[in-house]
Amino acid sequence: MSGDKAKKEEDDFQRRPNPKGWTPPKAPYNPYDPTDLRPPEGYPSEFKIPGNQPSGFSSIPRNPTQYKKVNETMKRLNYTPRPPSEVYPGQYKVLRRIDTNQRLNTGTRWFGSFLAASVVVYCAFFHRWNDGRENVMSDFYRARLHLKERMIGLNDQEYDDLHHPKGANIVVKNVKDSDYIPENLRKTVEGEYALNRPSERHVLEAQRIQQQQEEQMLREMDEHKKFAMSFMNGESTSGEEEKPDKRKKWFGIF
Repeated sequence: MSGDKAKKEEDDFQRRPNPKGWTPPKAPYNPYDPTDLRPPEGYPSEFKIPGNQPSGFSSIPRNPTQYKKVNETMKRLNYTPRPPSEVYPGQYKVLRRIDTNQRLNTGTRWFGSFLAASVVVYCAFFHRWNDGRENVMSDFYRARLHLKERMIGLNDQEYDDLHHPKGANIVVKNVKDSDYIPENLRKTVEGEYALNRPSERHVLEAQRIQQQQEEQMLREMDEHKKFAMSFMNGESTSGEEEKPDKRKKWFGIF
């Protein structure tokens, strides 16, 4: 039994030779096979109109356009329109995109760059911003006035802008919290579990008071230290007896 079973499994793995004249089956149309020629009448799939299904729930089905038909046909055939190479047989030419409007694109790019640069130069060096007062472009404006003064001179207005510039006239004022923060956001509503939390100004005031107390304590410690040092120095000087200075004699006689 075991020998028959093994022989049967061996026969399953072996394959009979193909009959005479048998050729392997082909796909309906393989555009990448140079030996596969398309029939002159075409394939039936090329004449099928793609389905006119609506694209959405409320859209109306429309007849397909010519472009949609060609696109659908090329997708079904998996066909890429590449001409065969004349130098290398069995291969295809490498198609490259050609810019047919090169002069137009180059001129448009250069004109756009020139227009943008002109606007930037005019706004930076020539326009008088903020009625001559101090602003971001003042340095560029004054640089042009310096150059113009050396070459052709300035009028009264430009002379004042260069040598007597005006201030920015910007005043920063304090604004109360109540002016721009609503009352319900600025204060927490007190309840059984939520009390009013201290705001930032309360924390800063508490830190300032704590710093004042620490500075006062340090000053008192310094005063006590100085007093103790002076007291100890006074005791040491009073404990020492003052001895009268002996008059020195000349040669031990006078």
